[in-house]
Amino acid sequence: MDDKTNKKITGYHGTKKENVENICTNNFNINEDKNNKLFLGYGIYFFDKYDDAVDWNIKAFIKELSYCPKYKILQEKYSIIESEIEVESDQILDLDEKENLVKLEMLVDKIKGKLITKPEYQRARNKTSAIINMLYKRGKLKKKVIVKTFIETIDMKNLSSFKNYARKMFCVKDVNVIARNKENKELKEEVFEGIIFFYK
Repeated sequence: MDDKTNKKITGYHGTKKENVENICTNNFNINEDKNNKLFLGYGIYFFDKYDDAVDWNIKAFIKELSYCPKYKILQEKYSIIESEIEVESDQILDLDEKENLVKLEMLVDKIKGKLITKPEYQRARNKTSAIINMLYKRGKLKKKVIVKTFIETIDMKNLSSFKNYARKMFCVKDVNVIARNKENKELKEEVFEGIIFFYK
C-alpha cells in the first residue's frame, strides 16, 4: 500500500476485568510472544467484531475454570476493551489481500534458509508466528498493524455446511497507534446466550 492517508479502526479486545482500569489509563503493553505461539507474532490482538471478543472471553473463562460461565459471572470476571486505532494506510499489512500475502510468502521464501537454522525457529510451537517475529526483529517487516481473517470451525449439528466461521483480527505492533481505550459494557444477555450455545 502506498497510501499515506490515516485509517481509523475500531477493535475489540477481551481481557480479565482486573486489567481494564490499567489498560484504559496507561494503554496496552506489547506481548513479546517469546514462545512464538500467537497467530501473527508479538503484539496486541483485536477483533473487528464485538461478539468475537466476547467469544474469546468465554474460551478464556472455560480454559481457566473448566466450566461454562453464566451471563453475570462472565461479566464479573471478564470484559471488553473497545479501542480506536489510528494508523497510516501504508503502515497496515493486510494479509486478506492476495497481493500482500504473495509478497510476504516470496520474502520468506527468499530468506527462509537463514531463519530455519535459528533456535527460536526450531523450538517454536507455531512456525508461522516464529517467522513473522523473526522478520520484525531483523527489520524485514516494519508495518505497525497486521490484518488477517482466520477460519474457525463451529460445531453446527444441524447446519454442517455452515460450520466455517470467519474471524477478522488486527495485530497492533506499535501501541502508539492506539488512540483511545474504553471499557465496553454493552454485552446483552441474548448476545451472550447466542455465543454460549456452542459451548454447551
